[in-house]
Amino acid sequence: MKVIRWLGLGLAAMVVVSVLAIWYCEHLNRARVAALTPTEARASFDRASAWIQRNREATLRESNPMLWLFVRDASRLAGDAQLEALANTYQEQSARDNLSRFFFDSSGRDQARSARLDLSGWPDAYQALFAYGITCNGPLRFDPAVEQMLSPAACEAGHAWLRNPWCRTHQLMGLRFVQKNHCNPEEETARTIGTVQDGILSELRWDYRVEDAYLQKVWTLIESGRRSEVEPVWVRRILEAQEADGGWTGADVITPLPGGQALFWEGGMRPRTGPIPRSNFHATAQGLYLMALLLPRSEGR
Repeated sequence: MKVIRWLGLGLAAMVVVSVLAIWYCEHLNRARVAALTPTEARASFDRASAWIQRNREATLRESNPMLWLFVRDASRLAGDAQLEALANTYQEQSARDNLSRFFFDSSGRDQARSARLDLSGWPDAYQALFAYGITCNGPLRFDPAVEQMLSPAACEAGHAWLRNPWCRTHQLMGLRFVQKNHCNPEEETARTIGTVQDGILSELRWDYRVEDAYLQKVWTLIESGRRSEVEPVWVRRILEAQEADGGWTGADVITPLPGGQALFWEGGMRPRTGPIPRSNFHATAQGLYLMALLLPRSEGR
């Protein structure tokens, strides 16, 4: 009986601690702070733009067309001609004669609608959704991976959003392509987008770790029309996470460790140890895009 009693007390204590932890996180994520000013957003954007241009040789080797789409669109929103020229260089070098070109250029999409697409380099379900969204390819619409990602419950099964913090944001990005290119019925797509946005908002209300997925959650909500529900504290955390060199690391350092190591969050529910994180293109392109989305529309074109 004593053992059962102690087990019961232990379980009760765990529940109380969990509830208090969730309450504390939600409290942190509703803290009242000043919204970023256009001046702050512009200064942050300029620093991120400078980081990308300083590292142009390395960034041009990045084989991720989505990141370059962010850079191109951010450069246009901010009226940054040099950065746009760099994005155009990537497009000419790496996304001219393959499926990736449809991220940047809609010409030829009519032929792509019925073509047999080669997705051998697009292994993940969300990438199949991207491919469908940028081409509206008829046969691809019924691919099991695409059908899965078109469902509002795609990231609910097995708590996929908890194991993979990019699940809903990747889904939302793909759905925005579907919406912009009118691949599916408008109302159906809008309903699914609303459900996914709600899921991302619920994640941000308890998660305070400013890692790569955190940046992605904030900017996807703003880009997809839910800016008014984005708390200023979420954005300010991202600004404060910008490195002195102008980039973002996509990791949230818990504590430095001896020997140039650190304990940090970098996706998932468990922290990891490794070399102190450095700024990288994946996180910086998204931080740049977020800041461009926050600029007054008159700054770009």
